[in-house]
Amino acid sequence: MGQLIDEEECEVCIPFDQEWIFTYGDLVTLLLCFFILLFSMCRTDVEKSKQISESLKSMPPGSPFIFSGQSSNLDKASKELQQLEMPDDVTVNASKSGVEVTFSKTVAFDQGSIELKEKAIKALDKMMPIIGQLQNIIEISGHTDESDSNQKYPSNWELSVARASVIAAFLESKLIPIKRMQVAGYGDTRPRFFPDTAYKRNLNRRVQLLLLPEDKDR
Repeated sequence: MGQLIDEEECEVCIPFDQEWIFTYGDLVTLLLCFFILLFSMCRTDVEKSKQISESLKSMPPGSPFIFSGQSSNLDKASKELQQLEMPDDVTVNASKSGVEVTFSKTVAFDQGSIELKEKAIKALDKMMPIIGQLQNIIEISGHTDESDSNQKYPSNWELSVARASVIAAFLESKLIPIKRMQVAGYGDTRPRFFPDTAYKRNLNRRVQLLLLPEDKDR
């Protein structure tokens, strides 16, 4: 018969009422093994992730063309146009419809006029190296509001077309091929804002250049 061990002589002895710690230790060990196994099964192919990351570096953040099947031409043009120093009333927006550059009334034309302002000429000159190297169709559209008028043009339809045509003529003078351009005038039928103030009417009077995606080209 073995000799009884005095609890005071053995510091490592565990009381019988605390033997649950062995079961707890086994459980923690099993959980650790489970998570190590789970991590090893879900480990990502690092090299493949790097290749995907590199392929997307040339795309502008939030580009609407990344997953649309379009070429990267419009992605690049959108990014470069947004980085240009332009007047405050010139805006660049990218969507599935294309890359749209908007010239408000304060930048492009005085009220009732079809003479292109110096601000717009300088802004267009800055854009030429970007849009000139593309082959995409450029849709140029003029927009007026009911208070905009010119004695030479009996309706806002004709005035809006005339302004868009002036922009097209300027682009042609910069060697943009005619076959790349479409001209449209919408009069006051497509306002951006409800024209209840003079400021909102100014925003509605605008000329827009839309670089169309390849699948919408003629």
